[in-house]
Amino acid sequence: MTASQPLPGTTSSSPVRSVARSLAAVLLALACLSAVAPAVDAAGPGARAARARDAGPHAHAARGCGPAGGLLRTRGSVLRAQRRVLCLMNRARARYGLAPLRTNRCLHRVASRHAHDMVNRHYFAHITPNGWDPGRRARASGYVPRAAAWLVGENIAWGVAGAARPAWVVRAWMHSPPHRHNILNPHFRDVGIGIARGVPVGGFRRVPLRATFSVEFGKHHGRTRCG
Repeated sequence: MTASQPLPGTTSSSPVRSVARSLAAVLLALACLSAVAPAVDAAGPGARAARARDAGPHAHAARGCGPAGGLLRTRGSVLRAQRRVLCLMNRARARYGLAPLRTNRCLHRVASRHAHDMVNRHYFAHITPNGWDPGRRARASGYVPRAAAWLVGENIAWGVAGAARPAWVVRAWMHSPPHRHNILNPHFRDVGIGIARGVPVGGFRRVPLRATFSVEFGKHHGRTRCG
């Protein structure tokens, strides 16, 4: 049996679309944001579409994406889970002739902090309780250049048991149009993947595997300290 309901979250530039699904004892919650903004005024909210070139030559599909990452109790298991999420998303992009996403250290920092922040402060949204949306977090990280066009997007999810596995999360995103759009957006070229052990709601402490995911997608013109 499944059920869905909207989860809160809006931004000044784009509506947040979200869905929560419950499957018996396995629960997965998802939310997606795709925001386009210019970086000419770094203090202002995104309001216009930034131009972007199509992605370059497509990558070959991954032949194997490694282990799922275990119970996320060690740094190594979290790293394995992050690599698996990236591999699965790039495998999906390769099927459509899209260039692979490449990890970016600034977006990785944004994603990791957001995943942990949602768990620690018990909320599930693209906008933090103190009003920071993905664009503002990307600017603060140094990812966005001062006077060039940029584009960011975000997928978030949390799950327990089987729904906390990377394969389950990426599969759910691919079956949700707004999440799929971010993964298959030909303009995105950079990505950061954050996975935190735990979930932003109570009631699942006895479940060994609990995880919250935040994936930041981006593209910018010009050079920054993030590459």
